[in-house]
Amino acid sequence: MAILIVTGAIVFLCLLANLVFYIIVLIKLFKKEGPILGIVGILCGFFTFIWGWIKHKQLELTKIMLIWTITIIVPPVLAIGIPFIAPGVNIKHQFSLKSVPGITQKPAEQVRVKKAVPRQKISKIKRLPAKATAPKKAVDYDAEIKKVDDLIKKDSENIGAFYNRGWMYASKGDVQKAIADYSQVIEIDEEFGDAYYNRGLLYAKMKRDEQAVRDFSKAIEFDSRAFDAYCNRGNVHFKMGKGDLAIKDYTEALKIKPNDGELYHNRSIVYLSIGKKSEAAADSKKAAQLRKKEKVKPLKGEEKKAVISEASLKPSSIAWRKDLKGVKIPDVSARGMIHGEVFFVESSKIENGILTIRDGKDFFPDHAVTIFLFLKGESPEGKSYNIARTSSFGSPHIHMKWRPKNSKTPKSRVFMKGYSMRLEFGKTQDGKLPGKIYLCMPDEMKSYLAGSFTAIAKKEKKTKRPTSKE
Repeated sequence: MAILIVTGAIVFLCLLANLVFYIIVLIKLFKKEGPILGIVGILCGFFTFIWGWIKHKQLELTKIMLIWTITIIVPPVLAIGIPFIAPGVNIKHQFSLKSVPGITQKPAEQVRVKKAVPRQKISKIKRLPAKATAPKKAVDYDAEIKKVDDLIKKDSENIGAFYNRGWMYASKGDVQKAIADYSQVIEIDEEFGDAYYNRGLLYAKMKRDEQAVRDFSKAIEFDSRAFDAYCNRGNVHFKMGKGDLAIKDYTEALKIKPNDGELYHNRSIVYLSIGKKSEAAADSKKAAQLRKKEKVKPLKGEEKKAVISEASLKPSSIAWRKDLKGVKIPDVSARGMIHGEVFFVESSKIENGILTIRDGKDFFPDHAVTIFLFLKGESPEGKSYNIARTSSFGSPHIHMKWRPKNSKTPKSRVFMKGYSMRLEFGKTQDGKLPGKIYLCMPDEMKSYLAGSFTAIAKKEKKTKRPTSKE
């Protein structure tokens, strides 16, 4: 706070000196050039400044012009430097697509949990050390996009294919194509909130702020608890100089996540920018308290995970296997290991051909596996999948999520091939679809999931067909 007061005093003195030197040079301008150019100097202070430098030797104004120049430069330099010298001035929750560096996009799945991501967006049992591996090969998105292209040619309203292709385009940096695909998703289903959210993040990356705000607002319209949409809309509002709107968005986000220290930190910065110093100080203090508390308290779910019996995960019954040929799916509730951490399935859902199996009670899962089945509008009832590691592109996509220690948002890995999976669905009863799964992923931690689950079968949305005049 002392630094801010001193900085403010320096800026005030510079502005006062700036005015004094302007008047001195303006008087010289009237005397030397006459009233016409003098009036121009009044209307345009920059003209007076330039004229002063042009005539500085002739009129012996060199020292005055040097000092005047310094008083002009110092205030913006101090303004730029405040975030680096004032404690904690660094906006968090910035735009971060999970698959595009610098932005937080939801993977190709219809998970409504926010701030994952987004969000988005926690200490577990001690993580196994990662083994040294050869550098990972870049994902061949082009080959997989071609497969999705074929699906779209067969079904021009395959909403899942458009959504997934948009995610892949964003992952490889083709932002315009990603936006086009998300727009097509919205054309087919105008209530697909995640498509608005992801497109908004891309617009934000392109500095198309008005469009980003509109898309985040749409995402909020279809999910009033869209934490990450409020947060990112607040960021864009702040960037646009609309501090009051940014504060409203951060406040709404805090109603959803009242113990988020980073949000208090963000709001304190905005309060400070509009001159509300007492509110800024209160939020900054709250942010510091929450951060300190996060460092010392047992994080959510840690105690529950710590008491899980290792006997429930005996290698003889459930384990990572390179080949699932002839392996029976265990007749137990689905469980396994995700990124070296115990995973007990707590809820499942299937919607638009996207199966999500997760744990955690928060908006974001502690762990999750999402399987993109590429169904062409048909029901998953009675279907079965037997995917070998040697399967090529075109197989279902697997999205694996986990929340690292002390992180509020999950990390994601996407597997398009190289995994082994057996997946069987039964028949829907009372809106619930039973299923069995055995999935072994090719990550260095040898993540796996096996057992039975019951997914909430979300009713498929009716698509909106383009009219002929379009």
